[in-house]
Amino acid sequence: MDLEDVFEALASGRQLKEAALDPSVQSQLAEYGVFATEGVLSLQRNELLDSATIESELNEATRMWLRRLDVLPWTESTNSDLLELSHDRDIDGWVRTAEVQTSGRGRRGRQWVSPFAKNVALSVGISIDRSTAEIGAISLAIGLMTSSVLDALEIEDVKLKWPNDVLIAQCKVGGILIELADAQRPASLVVGIGMNVNDAPGIDVTGDYRATRVVDHLASCSRNILVARLINGIHETVRGFEEFGFGAFKNRWALHDVLLGRQVVLSGVEPPITGIGAGIDDEGAYLIETDTGLQRAIGGELSLRISDD
Repeated sequence: MDLEDVFEALASGRQLKEAALDPSVQSQLAEYGVFATEGVLSLQRNELLDSATIESELNEATRMWLRRLDVLPWTESTNSDLLELSHDRDIDGWVRTAEVQTSGRGRRGRQWVSPFAKNVALSVGISIDRSTAEIGAISLAIGLMTSSVLDALEIEDVKLKWPNDVLIAQCKVGGILIELADAQRPASLVVGIGMNVNDAPGIDVTGDYRATRVVDHLASCSRNILVARLINGIHETVRGFEEFGFGAFKNRWALHDVLLGRQVVLSGVEPPITGIGAGIDDEGAYLIETDTGLQRAIGGELSLRISDD
């Protein structure tokens, strides 16, 4: 039985004897937070993702738009799956989530590793009738939506770090990864959200922040309900962005800006730029007040970090 077979068995509710597994598989399972109790692997106490539960929590508009919801025991990457599917079909309304990703990706190609059946790895295929020049800011709008979902759970001190990090109390809880599947209008996007719900590494993969979990700030949190609220939010946000553009989100995003008024360093350029965070402009670029005036940071390979000075 290989690693993926074990994931599928556990997601179906089966119990497995650890001794029956190859030691190499046991070692791999430990990397994904799966351990035996008295020699038995079981997830009976975990809330597993369930498509019927998720769909029951979707609002009417989202249900009408939804074409397919895949809940998988494992996949290499939910974003990569939808990008691959987009080569020969329309992925608008196609949603994919998984208990675990074996090759999860974050911004700038970083690997995102999350324990099995603990967190959220969600990707949504959706079309938007806006130019590619405009939709670069949609990751900010999706980040704002994600912060609003956490706000609605009465979690305090939810902030956003440009361009795609979601923080609670200065610690990273999630991230956004938007990828363009087809630039021809209406453009086709894959909107990916990863969130630490029940488990998190001590340090976020970027090395910029400590990581945190949703349950560090709540007594409990249903992953199924959280996934449904994020799907609702993605659909509503993209439709609002399509109609009104980024201007409809800019002022609310600024209220969550963790870098505003703080000393920041813009890396990815030579020489790095140091200054004071001055917020976002109408296109979603980040502004830095320097000794020589405002500098404008855009997406791609650039990253903003709070200065150590």
